[in-house]
Amino acid sequence: MNVASLVFAVLLCLHSNVYAADPEFDGECPMALSEGKEVATNCSVFWVGPDDKLYCFFNQAAKEQFLQSPKENLTRAQTFWENSENLKRLIRKE
Repeated sequence: MNVASLVFAVLLCLHSNVYAADPEFDGECPMALSEGKEVATNCSVFWVGPDDKLYCFFNQAAKEQFLQSPKENLTRAQTFWENSENLKRLIRKE
């Protein structure tokens, strides 16, 4: 076993609990949710948040846009996920 394979194996073991878990928002794109839309993903583009949760994105551009303001976008996505009317009220306040 070469060093790269060993490092990969160790990293996989350390983070396997994240990847084994179900993605947040049932795999819906959090950037889309933060904009009040539901977009399913295949989870090929993902991010592990500081909360050790797995977030799946529709594409790389959505992930990059999300990561410009992750805390705000996550708040908006969670608000929409819980109740779409709440997001409308949150947007009006901004």
